[in-house]
Amino acid sequence: ISRFSTNGTLSHKDSEVIIIKFKQPYSNHNGGCIEFGNDGYLYIATGDGSGIADEHDTGQDVSDLLASILRIDVDRPDSGRKYGIPKDNPFMGRKNARPEIWAYGLRQVWKMNFDHQTGNLWAGEVGQDLWEMIYLIQRGGNYGWSVQEGSHPFRPERRLGPTSILKPIVEHGHSDFRSITGGFVYRGKRLPEISGTYVYGDYDTGRIWGFRYDEGQVNNHRELVDTSFRIIDFGQSHQGELYVTDFIGGQIHRLIRSTVVHQPNQFPRRLSQTGLFSS
Repeated sequence: ISRFSTNGTLSHKDSEVIIIKFKQPYSNHNGGCIEFGNDGYLYIATGDGSGIADEHDTGQDVSDLLASILRIDVDRPDSGRKYGIPKDNPFMGRKNARPEIWAYGLRQVWKMNFDHQTGNLWAGEVGQDLWEMIYLIQRGGNYGWSVQEGSHPFRPERRLGPTSILKPIVEHGHSDFRSITGGFVYRGKRLPEISGTYVYGDYDTGRIWGFRYDEGQVNNHRELVDTSFRIIDFGQSHQGELYVTDFIGGQIHRLIRSTVVHQPNQFPRRLSQTGLFSS
């Protein structure tokens, strides 16, 4: 994790300062997201770096920085470090635990984002064999990998970490999703009908789904659109509007309302009725 200085518009490669550096045993599952929270601290997603099926059994191990979400202070470094460790981090002062860890038991959080209205941290977790998950990340949370894949047993004989396993808020079988891309809670004004909806997608299938989460309950969980995109990321404007990045097409898209509404069991008889063509 590096920081660069900028003059407001450009930064120079020679200004790089490495904040954190740690070994990745393999080239895959090496994280994919950093985000600042409402508290001003930097949250860092690290993959398990462990090949297939958590080969190095690092998912439940809090003595390293892998398979975790870290939380550090980049403004007030501790002595001997380029960063500080917030005093309220859950494993601060615990023997044989890295104090940078905020949550653990995560195979590969590809994208995570804060709902800055509530402060909630939502993460899309790429599973391995059968399941893809959405997690609401909590302080000290253990999300099960690789004892479990989501709420399902994976290697139940493996050792458990120091805290109990939390369940996903939503999970999909691989018939629907195969490489989940976490998104945002929609807070824009252009599409009021999905206000407060957590919108997320899938890299492999191109499907975009959403749900509302109120008082610990998932509501209105549904597919919003089925695209041909390779959804690699979501973006959010200062106004709360959402954008979708297509890796294959190299384009940025946004959601719009469909102009065609089909009644149940009423198959379109003309191409003009499908909504696929403007002419």
